[in-house]
Amino acid sequence: MIDRQCVNLLESAQGILAEILVSESDPVAIGRRYTADLMETFLGARADGVGTRDFRIPTDSTEVLARFYRGSPDAQGKLVLFFHGGGWSVGDIDTYDGFVRRLCVETGAHYLSVDFRRAPENKFPAAHDDCYEAALWAFRNCEALGIDPARIGAMGDSAGGALATAVSWQIARQTNYRVNSLYLLYPFLDLRDDHEAYASRISFGDGNYLVGREGLSAAREWYLTEDTNTEDPLVSPMFIPDLESLPPTTIITAGHDPNLDEGRLFAEMLRKSGVRVTERHFASAFHGFMPFGVLDVAGDSVTALARAIAGQ
Repeated sequence: MIDRQCVNLLESAQGILAEILVSESDPVAIGRRYTADLMETFLGARADGVGTRDFRIPTDSTEVLARFYRGSPDAQGKLVLFFHGGGWSVGDIDTYDGFVRRLCVETGAHYLSVDFRRAPENKFPAAHDDCYEAALWAFRNCEALGIDPARIGAMGDSAGGALATAVSWQIARQTNYRVNSLYLLYPFLDLRDDHEAYASRISFGDGNYLVGREGLSAAREWYLTEDTNTEDPLVSPMFIPDLESLPPTTIITAGHDPNLDEGRLFAEMLRKSGVRVTERHFASAFHGFMPFGVLDVAGDSVTALARAIAGQ
């Protein structure tokens, strides 16, 4: 059963959305403003004392902004590449800044948060390519960052979970580097237009739990072109053929989440491929809950994540 704090937050979120709809009609603009307002309103106490530095990472076609968060002196060179959520379109590096600062304090690790190009202005593979190039840059600049190249993990929130997984897989296939750990927060891993493939999308996809089927479909449409192969592993990591190439993986799922079954199925597939998997399920929560520090369940989930990171 969903807990009372989550119910109250979801009710308040509806009021925030109603206020935005008074002055805004463009769906993308609505989504971006709504996401930013939710993150600011429900962040809770802001983590202080985290040192940051912004970098512009050059690529063949653009520059990618990335923000480095300096963790604990006891981090022993652990870096987590962070790929934000928001359906490849409505989140950004500033929206998730408060959450990454909290992760940095609570887990002790260093973080590199990537401000990849967003849809619909930039279609696939722009976001993936930016994240991949940022990951390679981190490996190549370990000495300057004070990072141990053997202790670089990747984390993704929702759509960012697909990016983190696909980037880790591509690095393993195409380079001599290896991501040593993967952290997936209620990941969105299957971009086929087939909601019926997952019972959780039917049970929790009516829009009453922050994200619904309509939102998932909109994210897909904004991110992909009509001719994109949705079973390409770089699009839908659910179709990675050699899952054994992925590192030990921690998957956090929420009970009232249309993407719940994707996370559970992916965990099962990884185990069958011989990958070590840690699952933490928060039955009373909804999709996207972890940045909302006002929720007790969000604090519990970050604590669980910190334990996983400490062991890798």
